[in-house]
Amino acid sequence: MQKLKLLFIFILLFAGSRLSAQEIYIIEQDTLELQREVKGPLSLFWNEKDHSYRYFVQKGDRMVELRNTREGGAYQEEYKEQLKNLTTDAQVKTGDVLFVLYSLKHFVNRYNAQVQEDYEYNASTSNIKYRLGLFTGISNNKYTENPDNTIAPILGLEFEFFDPNLAPRHAAFIQLRQSFKREDYRYSSTQLSLNYRFRALYFPGFDLHIDTELATLYYSEDNVYIRNDEGEITAIKEEDGFTFTAPFSFGVGTEIKITEASFITLSYNDIVSIALDGNGSFPVDFTVGYKFRL
Repeated sequence: MQKLKLLFIFILLFAGSRLSAQEIYIIEQDTLELQREVKGPLSLFWNEKDHSYRYFVQKGDRMVELRNTREGGAYQEEYKEQLKNLTTDAQVKTGDVLFVLYSLKHFVNRYNAQVQEDYEYNASTSNIKYRLGLFTGISNNKYTENPDNTIAPILGLEFEFFDPNLAPRHAAFIQLRQSFKREDYRYSSTQLSLNYRFRALYFPGFDLHIDTELATLYYSEDNVYIRNDEGEITAIKEEDGFTFTAPFSFGVGTEIKITEASFITLSYNDIVSIALDGNGSFPVDFTVGYKFRL
């Protein structure tokens, strides 16, 4: 199992590595580091800070920031008129263009293909972001047999991926979690789970989210007590093996930003499950951790 954990960590670290080319521009006396998404007669750039995206298009020597201001709860969609004015030399409609990267990129590619005969569409690039987290905490393993409600230490690793441009409130993550034995509680487990996260409250400096554990493969070891009719322990049976479950268990948590690329995490996990029966104890499963962008 130790080799499996090391291999999993190695895969996560290399899967998260990304290379990006950024350029520095001065636009209306504002110095910005922009990521170029499309290069052509009409080029597309973007910049992200504190979950807020800004988009720019360049035609010749002219650089224009696309606008989508909000007034009275409604977005004004000025960017559609801006794109229309910049592309009068082609037949491309702006009515269905959304103010998100993939839609703007599709529009710019279509325009470039009309005005340049040998234009090749810029390859679709992923806007998926990756974050790696480490955490530790305590748990009473509510969904196992724990007659004395013993609290056990836990340690884990989390790999999260999401698209902050298209769906900033939604994320998926893979979690590797180890629960340790105690002297009076001989249960331990190594769990690998697939999870979904919804950010119910989403702010630049922190968020409050709901986590759902969708599927879990785990290896567990336990000492099962055999009792007689009077409740006395007559034998101890050692059990171990792999189990796959779809618990649909729910928890809540928060991420607190401490630098541009790192966060402190706090979570209350496995509060309730749709598919699993608890042992009657009040759920105690708290973790604290550190997460950073890859």
